[in-house]
Amino acid sequence: MDQLIEFATEHYILSGLWVLVFVMLVMDIVKKRFSSIQPLKPQEAVLKVNRGGVFVDIRSDEDFAKGHIQGSKQISAEKIRAGDVKSLEKFKDAPIVTVCNYGNTARGAATALVKAGFTQVYVLQGGLQAWQGASLPVSKTQLKNKK
Repeated sequence: MDQLIEFATEHYILSGLWVLVFVMLVMDIVKKRFSSIQPLKPQEAVLKVNRGGVFVDIRSDEDFAKGHIQGSKQISAEKIRAGDVKSLEKFKDAPIVTVCNYGNTARGAATALVKAGFTQVYVLQGGLQAWQGASLPVSKTQLKNKK
């Protein structure tokens, strides 16, 4: 124990950084544990959407055209954060699964949807990459030229 204290006093910057990283990890775990937005594995997401829900893809037009979940609605994260969710009003009490590339960006959009009054909002854990990794189908569309 004396060596630990000696190390901490001699290397106070390094020790402080380790404490900071530890606190941030604990805060992240606690935040996710008590969040109303739960991550779903691809198979769980399919079950939720099959019960009257919808996938909301928040990726760019180009990424959406390259491949997306069949039947998903594409709404940009910026529109969701701005409160422009009129196209989702009929899903107010239905399961909504937000989708991005890896599952990180979708959490912010899901939080905005909860604040807008949607009651069953989830995040596709691992995003479209996990979806494809589970060998689930992906649709592609032609990108319209914008002039």
